[in-house]
Amino acid sequence: MNSIASPAEPRDVVIERLLGNTGEPDKVHSAARRMAERAAPEIAKHLNQLLPEQVYIEVVDVKLARMGDAKAGKSNQALAVAASETSPDGLVMALDPQALAILVHVLFGGEPSRQVAPIDRDLSAIELGVATMVFQEVARGMNAQGPDGEFGVKLPVPEAMTGTVMKKHVFRDGPSARIILSVATAASRGTLALTLPQRVLIEDRRGKAERDAAAVPVTEWRSRFSDEVMRSTVRLEASMPIGRMTLRDLTGLGVGQVIELAENTQSNAVIAARGKTLFACEFGKLGQNYTVRVKRPFDTTEETIEGIVAG
Repeated sequence: MNSIASPAEPRDVVIERLLGNTGEPDKVHSAARRMAERAAPEIAKHLNQLLPEQVYIEVVDVKLARMGDAKAGKSNQALAVAASETSPDGLVMALDPQALAILVHVLFGGEPSRQVAPIDRDLSAIELGVATMVFQEVARGMNAQGPDGEFGVKLPVPEAMTGTVMKKHVFRDGPSARIILSVATAASRGTLALTLPQRVLIEDRRGKAERDAAAVPVTEWRSRFSDEVMRSTVRLEASMPIGRMTLRDLTGLGVGQVIELAENTQSNAVIAARGKTLFACEFGKLGQNYTVRVKRPFDTTEETIEGIVAG
């Protein structure tokens, strides 16, 4: 087994599991605001190349949230989940019924100066098709922010979903940033919401050579926290599975009884803090002292799969 070469690799995972976010909300919010201001004109440009009449895209709000909030809104909104270079849900796009009604109206030759009522029923196949076309242009707009801001959304984007299909879609839990944009004509206004994982938002998108040239010591990541937080301590617990037994056998255990461990038990241990599992590890011994060797950051998917298999 290879041990972790540097604390820089798993640090974001550990911070997110212990604190529930990246540990730098101000930085995330600023990055989301900058992205919103760059993206709005590019999204407008790409949409207006698709539409026969002009629509206006403006930044309404930028806030920090959770990935599950991407589905917030009415059940008949249109939603698409696009992958980025580093995340399968790197960009979640949602059009509310008012915005979709505006775009359908304009696309099919409606007068922009006429007020458009929001869609108040389940979306039709044509409306979902329009939403997919719109999301495609939104993704292109996100990818057209210049070399320092290009988001790297993979094209083409998946087909838009709504209703029951949307409700059944499961997002990996994690902190996000939500960018709320308005989609407007002279008479009507709707909302386009973009939800991005925080770590995807603030990741370094420069080339490897450029990143290496600008590299800073790993220890500087500590500056993201206040001195008080960095001086605080957490209790680490190492544990290993000893197997399964029936409730009948469990109630029959007595003082002095020996439980045999499985052959690979020592290599399937974990390290946890505050009830959160952080690392996969293995128990060992160095001289007279017992040791725990960190193998890799703990993947919650493993725990889910193991629970399904065991159940």
